[in-house]
Amino acid sequence: MVAARAVAHDERGEQLLLDLVRAEPAYQEAAICVAHYACALRKLGEEAYAEGVVHYALSRMRVDADGFVSIARLRDRLPDLSYSGALVPALHRLQSAGIVSLTSNLARPERVQLRIPL
Repeated sequence: MVAARAVAHDERGEQLLLDLVRAEPAYQEAAICVAHYACALRKLGEEAYAEGVVHYALSRMRVDADGFVSIARLRDRLPDLSYSGALVPALHRLQSAGIVSLTSNLARPERVQLRIPL
């Protein structure tokens, strides 16, 4: 059970918990799996966490007609990840692993294509 005193008050977190209670059963079941995945990522460290969050986000985003997601849209979806400190390094590691392909300047990629979805 989650009690009001069990975690610090965070408006976004509180909204998330309320949305989970209101969600369809399939999404509630999926949320359990996603929560376990997120907890496991956090235990692996910040780099693994950033890679996992980016990989998950890309797996859930619609692509354009060419099969790409713009980095701007990805940044909008993941505003808590620092662009140069976490997002771009995570994308480079995912590219090295063959999970994504980046377009344009590698120091400042513009689009990403997911090659291996979660």
